[in-house]
Amino acid sequence: MTLEQAFEESLSVISTGLFSKVKRAFAEPLPRDIRAIKSSLLANEDVSFAAKIDLGDTHDKIGGLMGILIITNLRVLYYYGPNKDNWTLDQIPVDTIESIEFSRSYTSSYLSVYGKSSIFHLNSDRHILMEKARDLINQMIYDKSQNSESSESESSASDNMAQAAEALKSLKELLDSGIITQEEFDAKKKQLLNL
Repeated sequence: MTLEQAFEESLSVISTGLFSKVKRAFAEPLPRDIRAIKSSLLANEDVSFAAKIDLGDTHDKIGGLMGILIITNLRVLYYYGPNKDNWTLDQIPVDTIESIEFSRSYTSSYLSVYGKSSIFHLNSDRHILMEKARDLINQMIYDKSQNSESSESESSASDNMAQAAEALKSLKELLDSGIITQEEFDAKKKQLLNL
Protein backbone atom coordinates (compact mmCIF):
# COMPACT_ATOMS: atom_id res chain seq x y z
CA MET A 1 0.00 0.00 0.00
CA THR A 2 1.17 3.54 -0.55
CA LEU A 3 2.05 5.93 2.25
CA GLU A 4 -1.05 8.01 1.52
CA GLN A 5 -3.30 4.92 1.63
CA ALA A 6 -1.78 3.90 4.97
CA PHE A 7 -2.51 7.36 6.39
CA GLU A 8 -6.06 7.29 5.04
CA GLU A 9 -6.65 3.89 6.63
CA SER A 10 -5.43 5.25 9.99
CA LEU A 11 -7.59 8.36 9.69
CA SER A 12 -10.65 6.21 8.96
CA VAL A 13 -10.73 5.01 12.59
CA ILE A 14 -11.66 8.51 13.73
CA SER A 15 -15.44 8.62 13.91
CA THR A 16 -17.60 11.41 12.57
CA GLY A 17 -18.86 14.40 14.54
CA LEU A 18 -17.66 17.86 15.55
CA PHE A 19 -14.82 16.73 17.84
CA SER A 20 -13.84 14.04 15.37
CA LYS A 21 -13.28 16.65 12.65
CA VAL A 22 -10.91 18.49 14.95
CA LYS A 23 -9.15 15.23 15.89
CA ARG A 24 -8.84 14.29 12.23
CA ALA A 25 -7.35 17.68 11.37
CA PHE A 26 -4.63 17.14 14.01
CA ALA A 27 -4.08 13.56 12.86
CA GLU A 28 -3.57 14.41 9.18
CA PRO A 29 0.06 14.68 8.12
CA LEU A 30 1.28 17.78 6.32
CA PRO A 31 2.25 17.45 2.65
CA ARG A 32 5.89 18.31 3.50
CA ASP A 33 5.95 15.44 6.01
CA ILE A 34 4.63 13.01 3.42
CA ARG A 35 7.26 14.18 0.92
CA ALA A 36 10.06 13.82 3.49
CA ILE A 37 8.96 10.32 4.48
CA LYS A 38 8.53 9.20 0.87
CA SER A 39 12.04 10.38 0.05
CA SER A 40 13.34 8.16 2.88
CA LEU A 41 11.55 4.99 1.76
CA LEU A 42 13.49 2.38 -0.19
CA ALA A 43 12.38 1.19 -3.63
CA ASN A 44 11.46 -2.29 -2.35
CA GLU A 45 9.70 -1.02 0.77
CA ASP A 46 5.95 -1.55 1.17
CA VAL A 47 4.11 0.57 3.74
CA SER A 48 1.60 -1.28 5.90
CA PHE A 49 0.91 1.39 8.55
CA ALA A 50 1.30 5.16 8.97
CA ALA A 51 -0.21 7.38 11.67
CA LYS A 52 0.59 10.33 13.89
CA ILE A 53 1.55 8.94 17.30
CA ASP A 54 3.07 10.61 20.38
CA LEU A 55 6.64 9.87 21.34
CA GLY A 56 6.50 8.71 24.95
CA ASP A 57 8.34 10.44 27.77
CA THR A 58 10.67 7.48 28.22
CA HIS A 59 11.99 7.48 24.64
CA ASP A 60 15.77 7.12 24.48
CA LYS A 61 16.16 10.58 22.90
CA ILE A 62 13.29 13.03 23.43
CA GLY A 63 9.85 12.57 24.94
CA GLY A 64 6.44 14.13 24.58
CA LEU A 65 6.63 14.99 20.88
CA MET A 66 4.07 14.25 18.18
CA GLY A 67 5.54 12.26 15.34
CA ILE A 68 4.64 9.78 12.64
CA LEU A 69 4.97 6.02 13.05
CA ILE A 70 5.51 4.15 9.79
CA ILE A 71 5.67 0.36 9.53
CA THR A 72 6.98 -1.19 6.33
CA ASN A 73 8.00 -4.69 5.32
CA LEU A 74 11.63 -3.78 6.14
CA ARG A 75 11.60 -1.30 9.04
CA VAL A 76 9.71 0.44 11.80
CA LEU A 77 10.27 4.18 11.31
CA TYR A 78 9.49 7.15 13.51
CA TYR A 79 9.54 10.65 12.01
CA TYR A 80 9.55 13.43 14.61
CA GLY A 81 10.95 16.82 15.49
CA PRO A 82 10.64 19.74 17.87
CA ASN A 83 9.73 22.17 15.06
CA LYS A 84 8.96 22.24 11.34
CA ASP A 85 12.59 22.83 10.33
CA ASN A 86 14.28 20.17 12.44
CA TRP A 87 12.86 16.70 11.78
CA THR A 88 14.51 13.34 12.45
CA LEU A 89 13.78 9.92 11.02
CA ASP A 90 14.73 7.06 13.37
CA GLN A 91 14.42 3.44 12.33
CA ILE A 92 14.55 -0.09 13.64
CA PRO A 93 15.16 -2.63 10.85
CA VAL A 94 12.99 -5.75 11.04
CA ASP A 95 15.95 -8.07 11.55
CA THR A 96 17.06 -6.08 14.63
CA ILE A 97 13.69 -6.00 16.43
CA GLU A 98 14.15 -7.97 19.63
CA SER A 99 10.78 -7.50 21.33
CA ILE A 100 7.82 -5.23 21.95
CA GLU A 101 5.73 -4.34 24.98
CA PHE A 102 2.14 -3.19 24.86
CA SER A 103 -0.15 -1.95 27.60
CA ARG A 104 -3.40 -0.09 27.68
CA SER A 105 -5.09 2.17 30.20
CA TYR A 106 -8.51 3.74 29.93
CA THR A 107 -7.09 6.84 28.23
CA SER A 108 -3.98 5.63 26.36
CA SER A 109 -2.24 2.71 24.75
CA TYR A 110 1.52 2.35 25.16
CA LEU A 111 3.80 0.56 22.71
CA SER A 112 7.54 0.05 23.13
CA VAL A 113 9.60 -1.39 20.27
CA TYR A 114 13.05 -2.66 21.28
CA GLY A 115 15.72 -2.96 18.61
CA LYS A 116 19.38 -3.84 19.03
CA SER A 117 20.46 -0.19 18.98
CA SER A 118 17.25 1.84 19.26
CA ILE A 119 14.03 1.92 21.27
CA PHE A 120 10.71 3.58 20.48
CA HIS A 121 8.31 4.33 23.35
CA LEU A 122 5.00 5.48 21.87
CA ASN A 123 1.58 6.35 23.23
CA SER A 124 -1.78 7.34 21.81
CA ASP A 125 -5.40 7.65 22.86
CA ARG A 126 -6.40 5.90 19.62
CA HIS A 127 -6.34 2.33 20.91
CA ILE A 128 -7.28 0.74 17.57
CA LEU A 129 -4.23 2.26 15.86
CA MET A 130 -1.87 1.18 18.59
CA GLU A 131 -3.28 -2.35 18.58
CA LYS A 132 -2.87 -2.53 14.81
CA ALA A 133 0.75 -1.34 15.08
CA ARG A 134 1.38 -3.94 17.80
CA ASP A 135 -0.13 -6.72 15.68
CA LEU A 136 1.88 -5.76 12.58
CA ILE A 137 5.16 -5.68 14.49
CA ASN A 138 4.35 -8.98 16.24
CA GLN A 139 3.70 -10.52 12.81
CA MET A 140 7.06 -9.19 11.57
CA ILE A 141 8.84 -10.76 14.56
CA TYR A 142 7.02 -14.07 14.00
CA ASP A 143 7.81 -14.08 10.26
CA LYS A 144 11.48 -13.35 11.02
CA SER A 145 11.64 -16.28 13.45
CA GLN A 146 9.97 -18.61 10.93
CA ASN A 147 12.43 -17.60 8.20
CA SER A 148 15.32 -18.13 10.59
CA GLU A 149 14.09 -21.61 11.58
CA SER A 150 13.49 -22.50 7.92
CA SER A 151 17.01 -21.53 6.87
CA GLU A 152 18.48 -23.38 9.86
CA SER A 153 16.63 -26.58 8.91
CA GLU A 154 17.69 -26.19 5.25
CA SER A 155 21.28 -25.71 6.39
CA SER A 156 21.01 -28.73 8.69
CA ALA A 157 19.61 -30.90 5.87
CA SER A 158 22.41 -29.75 3.58
CA ASP A 159 25.01 -30.59 6.26
CA ASN A 160 23.47 -34.04 6.74
CA MET A 161 23.63 -34.76 3.00
CA ALA A 162 27.28 -33.67 2.87
CA GLN A 163 28.12 -35.94 5.81
CA ALA A 164 26.27 -38.87 4.19
CA ALA A 165 28.12 -38.31 0.90
CA GLU A 166 31.47 -38.25 2.70
CA ALA A 167 30.61 -41.44 4.59
CA LEU A 168 29.56 -43.17 1.34
CA LYS A 169 32.83 -42.14 -0.29
CA SER A 170 34.78 -43.68 2.60
CA LEU A 171 32.67 -46.85 2.43
CA LYS A 172 33.28 -47.12 -1.32
CA GLU A 173 37.03 -46.94 -0.72
CA LEU A 174 36.70 -49.73 1.86
CA LEU A 175 34.68 -51.81 -0.61
CA ASP A 176 37.18 -51.21 -3.44
CA SER A 177 40.10 -52.25 -1.22
CA GLY A 178 38.26 -55.43 -0.17
CA ILE A 179 37.95 -54.54 3.53
CA ILE A 180 34.11 -54.81 3.45
CA THR A 181 31.80 -56.90 1.28
CA GLN A 182 29.25 -55.65 -1.24
CA GLU A 183 26.45 -56.71 1.15
CA GLU A 184 27.98 -54.71 4.03
CA PHE A 185 28.40 -51.71 1.73
CA ASP A 186 24.76 -51.93 0.53
CA ALA A 187 23.42 -52.24 4.08
CA LYS A 188 25.42 -49.24 5.29
CA LYS A 189 24.43 -47.24 2.19
CA LYS A 190 20.71 -47.85 2.91
CA GLN A 191 21.22 -46.82 6.52
CA LEU A 192 23.02 -43.59 5.56
CA LEU A 193 20.43 -42.64 2.93
CA ASN A 194 17.50 -43.59 5.18
CA LEU A 195 16.16 -46.10 2.62
